[in-house]
Amino acid sequence: MRWNKVGVIGVLVIFLFLVSCAPSPGPSKGVWDTILNIGSLEFLCRGGITASGCDFVGGLISLMRVLIGIVIFALLYMGASAVPGLSNNRNIAITVSLILAIISVIFIPSEVLVGIGAAYSLLFSVILIGAPIVGGLLLFRAIPGDSRGGIVARIIILCLLIWGLALLKHYAGGVATLV
Repeated sequence: MRWNKVGVIGVLVIFLFLVSCAPSPGPSKGVWDTILNIGSLEFLCRGGITASGCDFVGGLISLMRVLIGIVIFALLYMGASAVPGLSNNRNIAITVSLILAIISVIFIPSEVLVGIGAAYSLLFSVILIGAPIVGGLLLFRAIPGDSRGGIVARIIILCLLIWGLALLKHYAGGVATLV
């Protein structure tokens, strides 16, 4: 008999809790709009929201925050997995790593994120521009120059490399005037 009273009181408390959590009538934002705002990362823009949404730099900074947060979480989780007490319990290691990663990413200034993005973009642009040039020079050195075909192939490779560098100079000059 005692458990029946406890059950009835428990159901009443849960029912009252659910009724108190009901949304208030009036204009409310749709569920799909909220999901789309999360997907567009607009909630991460700090002061960069215009009438058309996040500006370009604000969106890039938001994306950098998410990506660096993932990297920080991965590094902290690998470090926490090496700790003897945390390696046995994955849930605690994940929780600690996630909280520390979120705290770290929130307090990274926007200027630092822009600097990290500029450093990575410089690294990849040097690799993408330098790889064909170095590959062409290695191919030039690998072709023997003692036959007519080898000499013609070397001349063609040198002409292509000079042409590519001239185009690079032309387009880099156009980009430099934009900045």
